[in-house]
Amino acid sequence: APAVLRYSVASWRSGKTSVKSMDEWIWTDADVAERLQAGYVGVTLDGDIAQTLVKRFNIVGYPTMIVLDSSGREVQRVVGYQSSSQMLAFLNARPIGASA
Repeated sequence: APAVLRYSVASWRSGKTSVKSMDEWIWTDADVAERLQAGYVGVTLDGDIAQTLVKRFNIVGYPTMIVLDSSGREVQRVVGYQSSSQMLAFLNARPIGASA
């Protein structure tokens, strides 16, 4: 299954309300959670801690969501706050099991 890397920073340190909003509302949305569970391996990383990966994937803003294929290649990316419908569109843009 493709992996979804979700980069954020600890909201209480960064003051990033978009990160906190996505944590509270979008990732707990039943449709988003169902889509993630159906076709992705979710990984959440703190950009303050995972500096090597932040550099590798050239993360320049938070939150950043990246889809990687089974070989670790980036196949999809979105930066910034996403509503539930935007996140679903992002996840549905690549059918479950599709190769890059």
